[in-house]
Amino acid sequence: MTSLEIKFRVYEKWGSITAAARDLHCSRSQLSYCILRKRLSPDLRGRLAGALGIPVEELFADASAAKASESRAGE
Repeated sequence: MTSLEIKFRVYEKWGSITAAARDLHCSRSQLSYCILRKRLSPDLRGRLAGALGIPVEELFADASAAKASESRAGE
């Protein structure tokens, strides 16, 4: 998923990044950096994916790799 898609999922579930961070026991900036893939935090990624009910591999899959596999599937 792209960072924007993840952000939308967070807003759907919690209403704000701040509320999500509070629920996930981290700071707002930590969560933002995690969503934007600027800092690797396997623990936080796991908690976020679990809370959203999406496997970590799917939630943080490389968007370009996902599109490439989709185009290959259509051939």
